[in-house]
Amino acid sequence: MSKKERDPENGSMASSMEEMKQLGRQMEKMRDEQELKNDHRVSDPVQSDNAEPIHKRKND
Repeated sequence: MSKKERDPENGSMASSMEEMKQLGRQMEKMRDEQELKNDHRVSDPVQSDNAEPIHKRKND
């Protein structure tokens, strides 16, 4: 892999078609809001302004 492929220009774009395909597969496996709710989880609060507050579990 060349240095150009390892160092993205802006830090957020895929550097190759293979990386884009891999990211697409990861996105397909992501759980939606209802699936997270069924598992008593919330989406990443850092990325969501209207996420429910996180409560400490009893066993933690």
